[in-house]
Amino acid sequence: MVALLGLAVLTAWAPRFDRPLQAQPRARSFAAFNRKLSKTEQSWVERTLASLSIDEKIGQLVATDANAIFMNRDSEAYQRLRRHIVEKKVGSVILFRSDVWASAILINRLQQLARVPLLVSSDLEMGPGMRFDNTVWWAPNMAVAATGDTQWARKQGESTAIEARAIGVNWLYAPVADINNNPDNPVINTRSFGEDPQTVSAFVRAFIEGAQRAGALATAKHFPGHGDTATDSHIGLPVVDVSRERLDRIELAPFRAAIESGVGAIMSAHIALPQIEPEFSPPVRKLTDKERDSSEFLSLTESDASRVTLPGTLSARVMTTLLRNDLGFRGLVTTDAMSMAGVAARFDPGASAVRAIKAGADIVLKPTDVDVAIAAIKAAVHGGEITRRRLDDSVRRILHAKAALGLNTRRLIDLDEVDRLVASAKSLTIAREIADRSMTLVRDEKKLLPFAIGAQTKILTLTMTDDEDRAVLLPFLQELRRRTLRVENVVIDNRSRFVESDWARLRLQFRNSDLVILSVAIRARSGKGSLGLPLVGEAVLQELKASTTPMIAISFGSPYLLQAMTGVSAYLAAYSVVPVSQRAAGRAMLGEIEINGHLPVSLPGLYAIGHGLRVPPK
Repeated sequence: MVALLGLAVLTAWAPRFDRPLQAQPRARSFAAFNRKLSKTEQSWVERTLASLSIDEKIGQLVATDANAIFMNRDSEAYQRLRRHIVEKKVGSVILFRSDVWASAILINRLQQLARVPLLVSSDLEMGPGMRFDNTVWWAPNMAVAATGDTQWARKQGESTAIEARAIGVNWLYAPVADINNNPDNPVINTRSFGEDPQTVSAFVRAFIEGAQRAGALATAKHFPGHGDTATDSHIGLPVVDVSRERLDRIELAPFRAAIESGVGAIMSAHIALPQIEPEFSPPVRKLTDKERDSSEFLSLTESDASRVTLPGTLSARVMTTLLRNDLGFRGLVTTDAMSMAGVAARFDPGASAVRAIKAGADIVLKPTDVDVAIAAIKAAVHGGEITRRRLDDSVRRILHAKAALGLNTRRLIDLDEVDRLVASAKSLTIAREIADRSMTLVRDEKKLLPFAIGAQTKILTLTMTDDEDRAVLLPFLQELRRRTLRVENVVIDNRSRFVESDWARLRLQFRNSDLVILSVAIRARSGKGSLGLPLVGEAVLQELKASTTPMIAISFGSPYLLQAMTGVSAYLAAYSVVPVSQRAAGRAMLGEIEINGHLPVSLPGLYAIGHGLRVPPK
């Protein structure tokens, strides 16, 4: 591993670089994944490569997807997976929303079906809870960076890797290495460690080191940087129209740090970079009825056609010249999900798979049709469009990763270890510590915090949310009700339609309350497309300004929303709706924990990066 020594501290609140954590006693130390394999491991790679047919090699380049819930062996879902692994020879599986026990059992079964051990991946950038029910869902990267201490990123990486490997997941699609320098970014936002290249680089390094020392393959994403976009690549093709000099100065810094740290994989971004890749992208193709009704295409956003060039995923200038040649990356390159509209709306699954491999990808992730993608790659290989040498280069890198993970000698997990390691008390404690330390008091003009609550204190909470679940902030409300039962909650979302009687009732509630808490649960997530207050939110804010009742606003999501709430006198950034963050916000507001977080991003026209008010515990 490259040590963290020597990194410049460029801001007053720069992270405190700590000594690397020791690996868990039961975890094998893998160090960097670009390490030289042992003679035994290297022999396995070469023998396996030589034994594979063309079809088996092609299968190694494709990753299929699954939701690991209970499925009967005769079910359509299970038979689909079995066919992909046994007949199509796919070499990787990505898990989305799943159950822990079902995942552990299914992964073992799939590993037994596969001739070559499988890479099993999942998007665990916010811990196992991001994909696995009843496990710890950590605060997002921006909250981790708000602590100002890289040790928490390292501990998060280590803990996530230990739990993932216990389930059977050996490949983490984390950390996010994007620099969020666009406040309107609807999909990265709090998933980023911030907007300062050096700080983001330091936290990316720490996560990678923690995760890979604990035995999982880490992935820096989304290359070469998805932060400066206002379009979500799940529903459109973002355009990042910046020069190579700008990329070198900002976006590429965390990816360089990741490579220096020995990161095992890098994931591409479905973004157009006209100043790097000038070839124009074809227009949105004619979609099938099934595609038009899918989540990826339901909110399809078309970009300015005059600036839309090939997505970086399909560009050799981006994936080979920039990543392989200029940055010197020798590990695995995976695409982002090929079902996303950033690619799939313009290219069919066969054409996009072939283009991605020709551009430099080793693994084509989640094509909309695995059979079509494999058939197209096979035709390209037999037709000479993809050379045998190029095919072998990717397969060798994939086998190298599998050997580095120890899959050549042990591909099955011990089911007796699952409920010992997954969702452990240690993991929950670390997640809680990060959430507590991330609370950032941005503004408190009337010195309202900490707020004293007694048994008779009347609290009105206004929950402004774009979430489908109107009970999204239940853990926060439960935290308040542990102190007083006199808590009323009014939910305001895009379905809310206030009439005059509603306004009259709301004004009365203001007057009868000792405290109003404006809880804003508006967060970045895939396929959403934009961030903003509910339709009646602005009108409610005007009513609040006219009230004399003390008010505290808490953002359980994007911290940038203060720009739409300039009239609030107290503003706490909690960064996330996950339960650990909600409970931390309650404790911070009541003075039970210290508030000492700092903004990892600037709030344009309001507060600079690094700003944060300190409030000692009561």
